[in-house]
Amino acid sequence: MVFFCVYSSVSLLSGRMQYVCAFFDQERKEFELKCVREQGAMREQLQVHIQTIGILVSEKSELQTALSYTQQAARQKTGEAEELSNRLQATKQRVSELERTLSSVSTQQKQFDKHNKELERERDNLRLEVYRLNSVSEERRQQSSELSEQLKLKVSENSAMRLDLNELRKRLEMADVMLQQVDTHTHSPHTLSLSFVLQLFNSLLMESVAQLQTERDRYAEQIQEEGQVWKDKTEQLLSQVLYATTPLAEPIELLRDNEQLSRMCSEQESRLSELERHAERGAEDAEDRRRMLEDVQSDKATISRALAQNRTLKDQLAELQNGFVKLTNENMELTTALQSEHHVKKELGCKMGQLQEDLHNFKEQLELKSLEYQALLEQRDQIVAHLQQYSAGYTALASEREQLHRQYLQQSQLMDRLQHDETHGRVQLEMSHKQLEQYQERLERLSRDNEQLKAEVTELLNSSALATPPRDQGDGVESQSLPESPQKSSIAIPEDFESREEMEEFVRDAVARVEAERDEVRSRLEEERRLHLASRHQAAAPSMEFQHHISGSEGVPVEVHEALCVAMEKLQHRFTSLMQEKADLKERVEELEHRCIQLSGETDTIGEYIALYQNQRAVMKQKHTEKEQYISMLAQDKEEMKAKLAELQDLVMRLVGERNEWYSRYAGMVASTDTTANPDLLAPSDLVQRLPPDSQALRPQEDGTARQIMQLLQEIQGPRTVPFLGDNPCIPFFYRPDQQDEVKILVV
Repeated sequence: MVFFCVYSSVSLLSGRMQYVCAFFDQERKEFELKCVREQGAMREQLQVHIQTIGILVSEKSELQTALSYTQQAARQKTGEAEELSNRLQATKQRVSELERTLSSVSTQQKQFDKHNKELERERDNLRLEVYRLNSVSEERRQQSSELSEQLKLKVSENSAMRLDLNELRKRLEMADVMLQQVDTHTHSPHTLSLSFVLQLFNSLLMESVAQLQTERDRYAEQIQEEGQVWKDKTEQLLSQVLYATTPLAEPIELLRDNEQLSRMCSEQESRLSELERHAERGAEDAEDRRRMLEDVQSDKATISRALAQNRTLKDQLAELQNGFVKLTNENMELTTALQSEHHVKKELGCKMGQLQEDLHNFKEQLELKSLEYQALLEQRDQIVAHLQQYSAGYTALASEREQLHRQYLQQSQLMDRLQHDETHGRVQLEMSHKQLEQYQERLERLSRDNEQLKAEVTELLNSSALATPPRDQGDGVESQSLPESPQKSSIAIPEDFESREEMEEFVRDAVARVEAERDEVRSRLEEERRLHLASRHQAAAPSMEFQHHISGSEGVPVEVHEALCVAMEKLQHRFTSLMQEKADLKERVEELEHRCIQLSGETDTIGEYIALYQNQRAVMKQKHTEKEQYISMLAQDKEEMKAKLAELQDLVMRLVGERNEWYSRYAGMVASTDTTANPDLLAPSDLVQRLPPDSQALRPQEDGTARQIMQLLQEIQGPRTVPFLGDNPCIPFFYRPDQQDEVKILVV
């Protein structure tokens, strides 16, 4: 009866064990299917995450290359902008230099105008002097006409006196004949005294005649010499006056006028010489007639009169000499002034030519600068387009960065969740380890109890005489085997990775595998816990029954004890395998933690790169705004410079037109005065009064135009200060002509 009870309990226990094993197999299959499905879903998610991370990494590399390209292009553009700013500074320096040269030329032009005014005043003075000389020549002409009339009278008188002289000679011959006859006939003292007196009178007359002839010759030579000197000086004076009064644009007409004046002067001088010769002849004839016709008293009167005339002539000659000295001094001053004026005009002509060449070069440079400025504007438009593209790319990068940041947050949340699950798994593993230790202690106690039971069963079997029925099928306990322990999962960690993507993929695979193994271990632990509980209940029930029936039974069957031993051995083997898997999982978790730390460091570096990129983009944006402001200011300066240069060109053209108009009117007036020139020349004051009011009104207008030009040049010379040029202002340099009229640049 006891054996039947034991057998029934063992069969019940075996049925329960079969039920528990079947339930455990079913649960294990369901859990495996669930784990497979979850692993497939996790693998799909992991593959999606790996693909997204690969795409993000590739986009990051592309963005880094694009960023490097953009940085390189930005550096290139900044270099080009610096080069253009340097060129613009050089052009501004050149413009300032040209403005300084233009101001110096304007000052020289003012000096030239002042000198021209002085020359005009000297010309007016020379015209007055010419007018005075013309009046003097007119007086001399009148005197020559009067002298010619007197000469005619004297010639008529001379002819009459010659007739009288012939008669007197005849009478004298007759008297000589009579004297000879008287001498031959009678030598009276009265006749001798008369002849002596006559001879003495004749000798005196001859001496006086000889003396008068010598004085006449001497005076004639002096008059001729002085007339020649006067002629030369008047020719020089007239040529200089004509050269000073006439403008440079009319040399042919001046030469013609000079030749006409020289011819007129030569004709007047020839007339004067002829009149002087006629006067001398008339005077000689008159003196001869007076000497021969008059008495000694009349001869004395004529001598005194001749002496008085000589004194007057000497006084006139002294006055003429003083006038000639004054004229020579004035002529020397005029020649020096004209030479200096000619030299100044040559220098001004050279400077004007240089100024025109400089203006031409300046216009060419302005055209080149305008072309360069247009090229700069095109480059600015290109830079603006590139910057717009870069801004669009940066917005795309910002959106992608936000996506990456969201994904990074998701990954960090996932890593935090994994770490939390890992810590929870560790806690559960520790708890399961403690429970396993408790179970091991209980199993040891059960094994000791089983040994005691075995000993008691053997004693009971030996003491019992009952025959046990043969066991063909067995109780099924030894046939039932616990599920095999899972194989030890090993993750081969390569020593080096080919790329970061491979490392991230390996880490994700390892994390997924560890999570799967963790879930599997967790499920196994739960199953083991249930199995332990079931086995505990199953082991506790027979022991209780066995203890309950110990008093009436003889022992436990050997098969039951062996089945329990096999179950305990399997349980121990399963426990050791679980502990080994736990150690492996701990190592893997530590390695994964190290990988996660590396990934967090790399994510921090990625965040630093993104912050650096944002800072660089902010700097580039600021530089771009500064560059746009600078370019707009340059455009405004260029427009202002264009307007000022156009205004300056208009003023210069107006000044040139006024100057040409003034010169044309002045040349017309000079030509009209030359064409209407006659012996009665006009005075310079009349010429000045006859000038039209327009030509007199041109000078204030010209001064106003020059004043506007100087004001505009001062405005151009004082441009606005540009804050973008840095600490390198324009370096001024000035022009200074040397002794060879060459301009050298002195850098200050």
